[in-house]
Amino acid sequence: MVALEKADIIRVTNDVSFVPNSSIRIAPISIDNVSDGITFNTQDELNQFLVFLEEGHIGYYAYYEGECASRIWFFKREDRCRVGHNFLYRLPESEYFLGWAQTDPKFRNLGLYGHILRFGIHDNPEKTISGYVESSNIASLKGTQKAGFITVKRFILIKIWRLKLQILTYNFQKGSCLRLNIGTFLEP
Repeated sequence: MVALEKADIIRVTNDVSFVPNSSIRIAPISIDNVSDGITFNTQDELNQFLVFLEEGHIGYYAYYEGECASRIWFFKREDRCRVGHNFLYRLPESEYFLGWAQTDPKFRNLGLYGHILRFGIHDNPEKTISGYVESSNIASLKGTQKAGFITVKRFILIKIWRLKLQILTYNFQKGSCLRLNIGTFLEP
């Protein structure tokens, strides 16, 4: 079995301002409101959100004109920091890892993703927020850029049976490079 993925590691590198929007309300995901996301999440996903809450992770729902329309999660533990299907991000103490973001298809192109990201960043000033986006997912890359993220590393990730290879194709902070690593974890 061979799997090939391209991944951008993203990070917020500057102060991000949050300006409220009267059409959008952001609320932390809690046991009391977790079921609000049933319109665009499966019951299995909602059950997983309860596990995330129990583990101490932070999630947010965005409500557009009163209807739950988008969600993001910030993970605090390394075992939840998935990059692609086969790799984990080695999470420093100073960071949270963005993951499990989704917007209901009927609410796309309204700026919800960027709005909820800026709120989450603003709500957690003590941490740097990092994450991963598939390199080919232009819409998500643009959304994260508008929210203050930049790509700091770009990888080609290859899994050949049990062997996991990482090719760092470009390091945006230090100049161009090509480096091959073998292993499960990506370094920040």
